[in-house]
Amino acid sequence: MPEEKNGGSEPAEGPVDIPQNGESTEPVETPAESTAADDIKPDIREISCSNCGAPLSYMEGEAVITCEYCGTTTMLAGYDNIVTVESHFLLPPKVGRDEAIGIASGWLKTGFYKSKDLPNKVTWRKTEARVLPYWIVRCTGNTRWSGMQKGTKTLGEGKNKKTETCWEPVQGRITEDYTWPVYAREDTSEFWGIRNIEPGKQCVFPDWGRFIFRLGGSKKAPNKDLLEGKMDFSIDELKKANMHEHIINGQITQERAETSAGNRIIEMHQEKVESKATKITDVDTTIDVQGVDLVYLPVWELVYNFAGRDYSVLVDASRQEVLSGEAPVGKWAKATIFDIIFLLIAAIFAVIASISEGAAWPWIATGVFGVSAIAYTIWTATMKE
Repeated sequence: MPEEKNGGSEPAEGPVDIPQNGESTEPVETPAESTAADDIKPDIREISCSNCGAPLSYMEGEAVITCEYCGTTTMLAGYDNIVTVESHFLLPPKVGRDEAIGIASGWLKTGFYKSKDLPNKVTWRKTEARVLPYWIVRCTGNTRWSGMQKGTKTLGEGKNKKTETCWEPVQGRITEDYTWPVYAREDTSEFWGIRNIEPGKQCVFPDWGRFIFRLGGSKKAPNKDLLEGKMDFSIDELKKANMHEHIINGQITQERAETSAGNRIIEMHQEKVESKATKITDVDTTIDVQGVDLVYLPVWELVYNFAGRDYSVLVDASRQEVLSGEAPVGKWAKATIFDIIFLLIAAIFAVIASISEGAAWPWIATGVFGVSAIAYTIWTATMKE
């Protein structure tokens, strides 16, 4: 089984030299020390595939086991309760390592915030293939909410005219369909970019360095249907792409995934509702689940180095697109933002100077900010990317 499943290999045991007089020069391991050493070893277990009979190794805690010989997926739903997962799909991999690097390189040179020749200045340091398990919860989230909206109203006329604060009752409803992805393992940080795929999470991370005006450049993951383009799980498709040895076993059962998706959707709807009114007095969310499917997502985790720092990119090997990525902000993007801010401030001071009566300081401020913008542009032109 691949190393990704087991989380590492067991430490090698070497021979211990014992002197002829029977006294060992090595420290004696006490029972307590021996127990502690055993505790850190991975607890690897084994069952037989219900379809082909091949031995399936898995670590304690893993509950969704896929046979790398025939592709059958088994869910350990409880003690001595083994269930074959029928709704079992694969997003077929369509790109290999070199193509994934090409996709990431194309992403690196697009967008206002990145330098157009960035791909020519990076060194690709790591390329890891993985086939990740996701529970896809097909559901609808319905939220009814009510609250109070703060406003003002004018009373009286003439000298008796006055403005008072008033509160008006408001209500509304949010209904949205989801194919909510739940990563079928406990630790969403074990591989880079996994937690960024969830709808609403930040998935694009610009590196501004020491630049203080950090405006834009980031992006949130959309509510994407990971079942689009699916096919029945096929180990042969993974073998064609040489990714069959990179299947990651799941740890979360279908029931837990359904609960997790429902909780996250409730949280998301709560956040949306809070922006609808000044005060929210009641929120009621129901989750209507139509089904839960297991889908395996083939990805390439890539790491590149630029200017002495490592950055990560996660490429969907099926849809041939970047799911999440980090990128340094280009020098001209920084210069443009700096110039816009400083020239805008200069314009404000120019307006103040034009309406003031003989005051010199607004014109001085206008010149300082205007010259600063020009100086920063010149300095940017001389600096290396």
